[in-house]
Amino acid sequence: MKFLSSSLLFAAVLAMPFAAVASKEGILPLSEFRLSSSGIGQSGEVIVSGKQRGDEFISFTVQAFGRTMHLSKEQLAQVRGGSVNGLQISYAAGYAELGGRAVYVVLSKGFTSGVRQSQMILATEQGAVEVKSVVNN
Repeated sequence: MKFLSSSLLFAAVLAMPFAAVASKEGILPLSEFRLSSSGIGQSGEVIVSGKQRGDEFISFTVQAFGRTMHLSKEQLAQVRGGSVNGLQISYAAGYAELGGRAVYVVLSKGFTSGVRQSQMILATEQGAVEVKSVVNN
């Protein structure tokens, strides 16, 4: 019995230093970014760039379909900035009667354990840009 108690105490003492040195993962927000893709299908080259400062985006541009589309000040205010540390771009061929081709940009906040929050920006071949609502994952 004494051996069992000593073994449990020893195991508990060994576990304590590891718990004490564990660190908390933090967000490294993107200050400035530029992603480019040679594209697929008929997307042509796609370039997404932007800047965020503090809790807001100060610029966001999508170049696709031979156009350069900038988010307006009102749209920039809709983008949840400050903690964005991930970007993803994708393309849809679409149907002409529903707006045609589109590029999707997903902005995300996440950790090694997964994405916590995301938001999408849609840019169409007609030059329309739309900011979608924030999704908490």
